[in-house]
Amino acid sequence: MKYSILEDPRYRHIAEPKSILFQIFSFLFDLYANTILTFYTPVKVIGRENIPKDKPFIFVSNHNSHMDIAVLAYSTRMGYEKFGFLAAKDYWFDNNFRRRFFKYLINLIPISRKQKPESLDLEDTMTLSKAFMGLGNNIIIFPEGSRGEPGKMQRFRKGAIKFSMGLNVPILPAAIIGPEKAWPKGETWMQSVPITVKILPQINPIDSESLSETAYNKALGSETKKLENKIIKALKELEENTSSE
Repeated sequence: MKYSILEDPRYRHIAEPKSILFQIFSFLFDLYANTILTFYTPVKVIGRENIPKDKPFIFVSNHNSHMDIAVLAYSTRMGYEKFGFLAAKDYWFDNNFRRRFFKYLINLIPISRKQKPESLDLEDTMTLSKAFMGLGNNIIIFPEGSRGEPGKMQRFRKGAIKFSMGLNVPILPAAIIGPEKAWPKGETWMQSVPITVKILPQINPIDSESLSETAYNKALGSETKKLENKIIKALKELEENTSSE
């Protein structure tokens, strides 16, 4: 019988409806996060009308804080359980306890950081992502790869555009300011600082099926740069507006 990533017991929960335990945790997390993001670090959302209403999307933004995932989910009013996140397979899935425990807490989709014999092919990660989004869910990707220094955006990697093209789903870009001060990298406690999220118009995927390998790689690079520039511009506008208030 041919191997299918969707039948692998380590990953098949990603493509299945969520358990009662997960739904309970998600409800409690939403309650906690919504309270924090409404009263303690109040979030202002600009451009909520740009959120696709009837199709899945890849949510992309700058990344400076552990808060960013909760802030993005909050900004859509969709709830925490409607978002999944690409996570390093070697850390989150190869450890049996960690994999079994966190599958009840957060929607993680494995991706291999290093090519080893036990690594997943990118095609497998795409298959899991497609199945997850087929349940009406969305994926958050931070193209910087990791949290940067407060107020400094790192160069974007090509993964977000690659997934958008491979899955044929739009990218929803956003710029966030405030979390880098409310809960900066290296700090234990949150501070009461207002946060602003600016959601930009969606970027539709490029049809890559007819592209040559050279044209495909060129499109990856150019579209990634356009995405990076859109978010840089939005961040500057937010910072200017904040400083003038």
